[in-house]
Amino acid sequence: MTRGRRCILALLLVWSAGTMLLLAGMGRAHAGQYGGPPAAIWQDNDRSHRNNGVGHLPPSATDARAARARVQAATPGRTPGQSLNMQTADDWRLRIRDAATTQGDMVTLGDIADPLGAIPTEVWRSLAAQQLWPAPPDPGKPLQINRARLSQALRQVLGSTADRCLLPTSLAVQRGGAVLREDELRSLVVKTLTPQLALLPGKAELNDFRLPAYIFLAHPQQQVTLEPGKIVPGRVPLRFVVQETDGTVLKRVAGTVSLDLWVEVPAAARPLNKGDALTPDAVTFIRMNVAQLRNMPWDGRGGPWQVLRSIGSGQPIFQGDLASQSMVRKGGIVTLLYESGNIRMTVQAEALADGEPGATIPVRNLQSKKQVFASVRDGNTVVAR
Repeated sequence: MTRGRRCILALLLVWSAGTMLLLAGMGRAHAGQYGGPPAAIWQDNDRSHRNNGVGHLPPSATDARAARARVQAATPGRTPGQSLNMQTADDWRLRIRDAATTQGDMVTLGDIADPLGAIPTEVWRSLAAQQLWPAPPDPGKPLQINRARLSQALRQVLGSTADRCLLPTSLAVQRGGAVLREDELRSLVVKTLTPQLALLPGKAELNDFRLPAYIFLAHPQQQVTLEPGKIVPGRVPLRFVVQETDGTVLKRVAGTVSLDLWVEVPAAARPLNKGDALTPDAVTFIRMNVAQLRNMPWDGRGGPWQVLRSIGSGQPIFQGDLASQSMVRKGGIVTLLYESGNIRMTVQAEALADGEPGATIPVRNLQSKKQVFASVRDGNTVVAR
């Protein structure tokens, strides 16, 4: 081979090696952009710090593989490379909470998950100890990770076991402190309202709770109390108050609950027409939820009553449906009695207003057409002095 040909061959070898190195570098850059561990961004749960707090989940793909190897090594009868699903029954899952706290520098699976079903004790113990990603940097300040990045991070650490995880829409995590979840807030509502519900007539029931999903406390010494609104059948407004140890109110969080009150209410035993007298045989009692009634039911007291509107059989009788039979109704014709010393005179008059016995109402003398004021004696008689 001539010297010239040797020089050309050497240049070709150098060019080929450089091209291979360039392609390898491009491959690593491409893999860094689209592969490897997810760079999950924490989202601040506090409005005043909405755009702060950036973290990375998990630290590296190497750490993820090492974590999976630790799970495999800790599971009896399991060899590296085997899936956890192949070694255990399929009747267990891991429910990821929507809010959690961690006391260390790393969030573990035990911090954020609850086992469901017949998971072997040793498997859950190994899984619970797995470190997932760094804890939020600032203690007492909850941060969030969305469902997509949460799923991606769990899969890198747990492998196929991540398929057993039931994920929330998002996960909020706080370093230190405490968190009250919805079930605990519900218990607080029931505990606080029960003494007041015991004072109500009938049977009171709470349902349709609409509460915050969770409330974080910066440290365990803070407390949450409940300020209920007016306790009446229907929707009851609630306010959860977060207080510091000295009683200072840090924030209030709103919620509501529905109060059903089942009582015996009077109802028409037979159809009643307007103007009918409400006699005992025309009344029965039925059990109803007061929260579903449009008006206050008649309490069954007083009388004698007359019905102001038609009421069907079995329909509840409201207080506004009744008028006292001893009551003067506007537009009705009554006897106007004049009394002055030994003088006593009666004429017909028109009542210009409603009036209970003892009330003073205006009436119009039908003979003189003059208006005078008279005291109601009963449903048919008024007295002018």
